[in-house]
Amino acid sequence: MAKSLAVVMSSGGLRSVVCMGLAVRDHRVAAVHMADARATAEAAFAAFQQQVEHFKPVKWWKMDCGYLKQMLVPAESAAVLGSTGSDIQAPLVPYRELQMLSVAAGLARQVRAPVIFWGVQVEPKNTNALARVVETVQLFSQLLEVLAPDGPITVQTPLLGLQDQQLIELGHQIQAPFNASWTCQTQNQKPCQSCPACSRRVRAFRAAQLVDPLVDGKRP
Repeated sequence: MAKSLAVVMSSGGLRSVVCMGLAVRDHRVAAVHMADARATAEAAFAAFQQQVEHFKPVKWWKMDCGYLKQMLVPAESAAVLGSTGSDIQAPLVPYRELQMLSVAAGLARQVRAPVIFWGVQVEPKNTNALARVVETVQLFSQLLEVLAPDGPITVQTPLLGLQDQQLIELGHQIQAPFNASWTCQTQNQKPCQSCPACSRRVRAFRAAQLVDPLVDGKRP
């Protein structure tokens, strides 16, 4: 029996590469990268291209989401907005994840894919954020069913509820190409290892007692 098609959302980041590694086990995949005009957009897209080269999806898209930058709110307001994602910059754009899920749903409808993989990761201790993701996915899936009852689309979040260490261990287990990812928030050619995103990545690899190939200088 032929595998069903799944659209995988990839930011080019660490969670995206693990999520795609999980998706390809049971599905044919189509990958979508949403370029949101951040300072690190070029590095993120380069990482996505490496993921495409490694996983060889049947189709891939680079969507121009630069308009999101025009919605940025002051940093002091971000905490009020909150976020359902694991992206620490996400709260700066109101409803960013919802907009990106909508783009992915449109593409899934185009290629008749019944599944969207979203690599959102929220640790169990963050109960409020975890609950928001679960509710968002449920409501969004229900909305898609109302809009297209002839071809319902479900959203899967296989990384939800994992601790950072568990994420790395899972990626190692499925042989995810960690070097095909970009986490750093700076525009350096190599990870700075000191920005909040890099620091979190470093802690995760150390906790898993594994070497990060991206830091080890093995990035293609």
